[in-house]
Amino acid sequence: MNADALDPPWVRTWAADITAHLQFVLSAFDTYYPFPPGENEVVLADPDQSSPDATPANQNTPPDLTAFYQVIKEVTMSDIGNGFFIHPLDLVVAQLADGPVLLRDGNTGTVFASDGGGILYAIGPDNTVHRSRDASTDTGFEPVATDLRDFLGQVLNAVAHFAATRTPGDL
Repeated sequence: MNADALDPPWVRTWAADITAHLQFVLSAFDTYYPFPPGENEVVLADPDQSSPDATPANQNTPPDLTAFYQVIKEVTMSDIGNGFFIHPLDLVVAQLADGPVLLRDGNTGTVFASDGGGILYAIGPDNTVHRSRDASTDTGFEPVATDLRDFLGQVLNAVAHFAATRTPGDL
């Protein structure tokens, strides 16, 4: 097994860390903003979804994405920066039914996340994560992380930065 491959304990720790930052942001939300918070949560997978056989996969499904969805159902962070979302598996599968996106390196990818401005994130068959240049599946997707673990680490850093400063982190 690749040392950087996702495994359930690592994903659960990541989810707990993100949740702690979200709770910190929400605890003082009304101090900083004149409106109520939106939805901000990490939703864990249902117990029947957590077995490897319950996660739909095909030959193009990256193994790290399959491992992620065995632990996490979805991530919604509407108030972190301009918003950030890791889509629920059913949405990922529905989008994939329309066809994969073309990545800059010539591979195809699976869209699994987005930000509040419509920027999309796709994962390639080698687990490399790519970011769209604008809010379209037809634009070039540039690499932003060597694998899903690296990308989730970037998400965690951006959320921690926002929790500490109330300014968006880089993602």
